[in-house]
Amino acid sequence: MKKISRRDFLKGSAAIAATGLLGACGSQDVPSATSQAAETTAAAATTAAAETTAASTEAATEAAKEAVNAIYKAGTYKATAYGNISNITVECTFSDTELTAVKVLEQGETPVLFSQVEDTLIPAIIENQAGGVDAITGATNSSRAVKEAIADCVAQAGGDKAEWLSRTLSVTPGADETYDVDLAVIGCGAAGFMASITAGQAGLKVLTIEKSGSVAGVNGIKVSGPFAVDTSVLHAKEGGTTLTVDEVFQHVMEYSHWTPNPALMYRCLTESKNAVEKLVGIGYEMKEANFRFETPFIGEKGGFHLITNPLEERVEMWEKALADAGVEVIYNTQATDLIMDGRKAKGLHAVKADGTKVTVNAKAVIVAAGGYLGNRDLQEKFLKTRKLNAASGGNSLCTGDGILMTADAGAVLSKTFGYCPCEYGGTNSKATRPAKQDKYDQNLWFKFGLYGNLLVDGEGKRFINEGLLCDYPMSYGSEQIILNAPWYGIVDQAYVDAMATEGLYEYTTKKGANEKNWFIGNYFKDRILDKLPEDIEEGLKEGWLAKADTIEELGEKFGLTNLKETVEEYNKFCEDGVDSKFGTSPWYLSKVSQGPFYAVQCEPSAWSTFGGIRTDDSLRALDIENQPMEGLYVVGTDNGSLYYSPYYDVPGYCYGLCIDSGYIAANEAAEYIKA
Repeated sequence: MKKISRRDFLKGSAAIAATGLLGACGSQDVPSATSQAAETTAAAATTAAAETTAASTEAATEAAKEAVNAIYKAGTYKATAYGNISNITVECTFSDTELTAVKVLEQGETPVLFSQVEDTLIPAIIENQAGGVDAITGATNSSRAVKEAIADCVAQAGGDKAEWLSRTLSVTPGADETYDVDLAVIGCGAAGFMASITAGQAGLKVLTIEKSGSVAGVNGIKVSGPFAVDTSVLHAKEGGTTLTVDEVFQHVMEYSHWTPNPALMYRCLTESKNAVEKLVGIGYEMKEANFRFETPFIGEKGGFHLITNPLEERVEMWEKALADAGVEVIYNTQATDLIMDGRKAKGLHAVKADGTKVTVNAKAVIVAAGGYLGNRDLQEKFLKTRKLNAASGGNSLCTGDGILMTADAGAVLSKTFGYCPCEYGGTNSKATRPAKQDKYDQNLWFKFGLYGNLLVDGEGKRFINEGLLCDYPMSYGSEQIILNAPWYGIVDQAYVDAMATEGLYEYTTKKGANEKNWFIGNYFKDRILDKLPEDIEEGLKEGWLAKADTIEELGEKFGLTNLKETVEEYNKFCEDGVDSKFGTSPWYLSKVSQGPFYAVQCEPSAWSTFGGIRTDDSLRALDIENQPMEGLYVVGTDNGSLYYSPYYDVPGYCYGLCIDSGYIAANEAAEYIKA
């Protein structure tokens, strides 16, 4: 016997009831002696009664249907979740059966990125009644927060939160697509964008593949600025510039022990002015500026070009520049492999987010996929860690695809791999608000990952001159924190109180630091960590911060077995005013003696990774015999012949090399294609 659901049973019962009532009214016997008028009146009354009864029954049937189908308590609900740099509060309206509207009441996210969440993600959630809609690439944290907040509203309305979040969209791939172009570019970040517009302006037909949903989602559009030599920006500053290519070249080669490709490095520095002028030509505004930490080129030399255009303007400039150069960009698309004819690049295969397969036939290919920061497996392979997080928050779209597909095509990897570190503090994959640029919201306890205070490794032992990490967080100090990740900042209540009330500048200058011996000091002026007391509970709850009344108890929290002995030795250095082990400056030495005590578990974060394919000075990929592969160029952080670990002590150098290499490769490709 077929099982009848409660819904079908009620529907059937309502129908039967309606039929029975109508039949009873229609079977009444009418006496023969009744006049025609009476018959007419009676018939009319009977008809009216039947219609009224039918209408009532129909309404009852619909009400029964709605009662059975109702899955929500109709109404309006609010919820909040943390995005990338702010809380996001939404207001959701429900009928009995569905989510009908979502309104964002409050958020402080990056406008140009969050607009995509509002314009694309939220409508898709409502239309499909599904919480598992894919996040907006390039705005993953904002997307996650919006989805979490909506799911909380679903629960408030009586729905199943877990079931709602599990609902995903089934997509049907489109018909296979084929493109025939002169040049294919993989990635539209700093290097890929520069290569694309340069090649397009040179008259090539260019197609660029980009994982993100728009240029707003790529890392290269958000950077502070490039390092370059002999630019109009430097010559326009008061006094001009005395900086030369030769002195920069000698410095970086000596710093890197002549590890990068010397001819390529010299060429990048020579062409750096042209790459910067490309950006100036599309509307970029820059000014020469000293960076916060000491660098070899300041004052009359300069070299760091601070970009002053806000992100929204940069997005408009990039979109216009690509269009003006005739470059076609396919977004939400991932390149999968290169098309090779022996040792010659002939194009690539790619796949769109909906599964549509793409074939690009090209006369040359430039690989600019941005490194491997978003791939923990490649982090482990190249950097021997799985703890490197994205400094911009969320999950990086750079997963090493360009490096892997070029190696699969026969190119050889370089032996140097590293990362461009975030200089603003520690992070942790468990944290809601890890350290970010100071202008953004963050948990201030992560500052103790590089504030010059006591640092220990997983065994509770010191592993670095702590002041070095504070003074040079992107260069000299960066290597040890990735080798010892996670590392732990150890402070006592007295130090916490000092940072929350007077800040690092006042604290250290009282101990002998000044403008002559502490270059970075001015950066810390008026930077008071006043939110430490309110941020502590978040850290304790999320599990990356520990608090204890004794050092022994603190060590047990994270398994820091040697912490007690380390603190005793360190406190002796503080009392003597001399670190006889690692040479930390005396103004950084701060006793850990007044409980309660705290340990901040820190993981490193990066703006990008670097290291990849070995190339010649024309950016052509090389094979194991150091022979160039025809029509195949590798630029930016996928290039293994440009970078060194630890990262250069020159601010803006990573971004500078990205745009320099993109510019050179585009011109090389144009010459090759037109030959």
